[in-house]
Amino acid sequence: MLNKSIIALLGLLMLNVACAEQKSEGQQNSGQAPEVIRERLLEARPDLNLGEVRPSPIEGLYQVQVVGGPILYVTPKGDMMIAGDLLAIGPGGFSRVEDPYLVEKRQEALAALDPSESIDFKPEGETKAVVYVFTDVDCGYCRRLHQQIEAYRDGGRELPGYRDLGIEIRYLAYPRAGVNSSSGEKLVTAWCADDQQGTMDRLKHMQPVPGKSCDDHPVAKHFRLGADLGVSGTPALLMPDGRLVAGYLPPADLARMLELD
Repeated sequence: MLNKSIIALLGLLMLNVACAEQKSEGQQNSGQAPEVIRERLLEARPDLNLGEVRPSPIEGLYQVQVVGGPILYVTPKGDMMIAGDLLAIGPGGFSRVEDPYLVEKRQEALAALDPSESIDFKPEGETKAVVYVFTDVDCGYCRRLHQQIEAYRDGGRELPGYRDLGIEIRYLAYPRAGVNSSSGEKLVTAWCADDQQGTMDRLKHMQPVPGKSCDDHPVAKHFRLGADLGVSGTPALLMPDGRLVAGYLPPADLARMLELD
């Protein structure tokens, strides 16, 4: 008959083996989670165009960008998810969480962008900051942003536009309804035009512009890039440090965010 010390030793050994097996299983499941999540999401919605599945800033959850839609935060089993922005809770209130992976990816994308592929509106004087804007010509807030590139009137006052504050706006194409939509065709027209700035200006002011196409436009490329970088709507402002600001910001607010003098 086994004495108590041997029984205790065997019990401890069995517990260690069980823990090791659970840890191994957890590691295996963790490695399989991205594949499982993609499979489950596409089973539910075969029409979804999904980006890369990877760990999220919330421990235990994974995240995946829906092209043209929100970021999904999904359980490893792919059986539950949360859609929307991730907010940090702090003493001063709530703030949008910037995913370090995406920030680094955006910085790399900024460095790799071909300046000839954007439609630029530069200040007449010194350029103090460059902001890339993913835009759609049929988006109301995109039109408002464009109308404030120059000085504009608000509440009876004349206020400085982006260019007046030293901010260069560089447009990238992001047709929310897809590249083959009416909005996509208008953006193609702007990029294929001989006068890109003038054509973009007329489109933003809802003026009729004859359609034009070409083989070397970057509209589809920009749309894919936006999806990879976390764009889910327009306008989306890609800041010099890799932050992505969703939505319109008045010129003065953008200048403050950029810490311009």
